[in-house]
Amino acid sequence: MAIRKLVLDTLEDDDYELIAIHSSLASYRLAFLLNKTLNLKLFRKKKDINFEYGDLVANFPLYQYDDHFQYNTYSLLGNTFRIKIASEKSVSQGLFTETEDTYVTKYLIPELKNVDYFLKIDAESFAESTKSIVTKILDISQVITAYSIAYATLKSKNNLIFE
Repeated sequence: MAIRKLVLDTLEDDDYELIAIHSSLASYRLAFLLNKTLNLKLFRKKKDINFEYGDLVANFPLYQYDDHFQYNTYSLLGNTFRIKIASEKSVSQGLFTETEDTYVTKYLIPELKNVDYFLKIDAESFAESTKSIVTKILDISQVITAYSIAYATLKSKNNLIFE
């Protein structure tokens, strides 16, 4: 009796560009500056990207713009989620007792912990090169650095699929 093995190679990777942005700005401020610099209309989605880590739910901000004329979708994603967890330990010093607060930090893409934001560009065909977009982003004075990333090399690239 012959053993048959079916291989499903029909699943293709999405075709998108990924730009890493290092900046200490709040997400709404960075979205405003990207709108101004790149002539986009990024807006905050009603639902953030949510991931569950045990009993903790991490919310990553998502700003998106659909360019219907060039068939592009721009998504600005936050990479860091930080929450304060009050511990039950209390330290007493004299008359006062203080509770020690601990912080938990989760990342959308854990292998790129230093990146603050990602700009994901889904496109049918890339009319504007990624290098020119990165150059325009670097013109923003509050952006420390920006560069293109090969998303195929990321271990947690499935976290970038949110639709």
